[in-house]
Amino acid sequence: MRATIHLIQTVAQSAQAAPPGPPPPEGFSYRDAFFELVQFVGYFFAIGALGFRYGIVRRVRGISDEARRILRADNAALLGVLGVVLLLIAFLGGPYVRSIVEHKAFAATLPKNLAPFELKMALLVLALIGFAVVRASPGLGWALAAAATLIVVLQPLYTGRNWAGRANAVHILAASTWLGTLLVLTLVGIRGVMKIGTPGLPRAGLVCDLVNSFSPLALTAASIVALTGLTTAWLHLKHVSALWTTSYGIALMVKLVFVLMVVLMGAWNWKRVRPTLGESGSEETIRRSSTMELTFAALVLLATSVLVTLPSPR
Repeated sequence: MRATIHLIQTVAQSAQAAPPGPPPPEGFSYRDAFFELVQFVGYFFAIGALGFRYGIVRRVRGISDEARRILRADNAALLGVLGVVLLLIAFLGGPYVRSIVEHKAFAATLPKNLAPFELKMALLVLALIGFAVVRASPGLGWALAAAATLIVVLQPLYTGRNWAGRANAVHILAASTWLGTLLVLTLVGIRGVMKIGTPGLPRAGLVCDLVNSFSPLALTAASIVALTGLTTAWLHLKHVSALWTTSYGIALMVKLVFVLMVVLMGAWNWKRVRPTLGESGSEETIRRSSTMELTFAALVLLATSVLVTLPSPR
């Protein structure tokens, strides 16, 4: 907790000082971009943990008891806890830093309509409890974490007043399901299997099963990401020339370049790496390629955190 408070105070002090170098684009805020990035990473961990639990582990059949210990849900739940903590920092840290910078009371920087905000905070606490009790009660813990997290991320669907916000909520859910699950799969699944040294456990075969279980989820989520991304861009961009004449459009094109790299890496894994899984040494290959895909995904998050703080073209 002290580390979290120290982090927020550091951001507040940085926000008070003028950033070095050229001035940022009009409407851009380093402070807002930072907390948007924290929010996206939080969703990746929280929703990725759920995707790993429901979309991968439950689909893998016929694995040994030792493999089940490696892939036990507790490991993913810990990442889910981290994700919810980051979401709390994102939603509460922004108003807290703003209250320091603008010399206002903390309550004055919260949304005017407190009901949706309070509901979101309550749901995040429930999600935190759910992830925390997974070890003691897996069924209850995962169900509670899943319900609370999904209601939080999809809140704009029933509280938003415009289609852009609703499409963006689905976009975040799909992107977190795709790349967040890949993140947890790499950290918990593939890394866990790679660390075992029992000769009797076929590591390559188990990694193959994990990736094959992930593939349908990834393809479905990636398709939704593409559809909602195009919808959001169409709703924000008033004309095509805004792509190169506005800061929003330029940031969008930068993001699309990184998205294209993620898609190309995903296609490479699907067409070239996946057919070789199960062979000796293939688990190391998929670990390296998935790490590269996640590296480009991190750049997508950085670009998106800048994009969402910029005003839409008029």
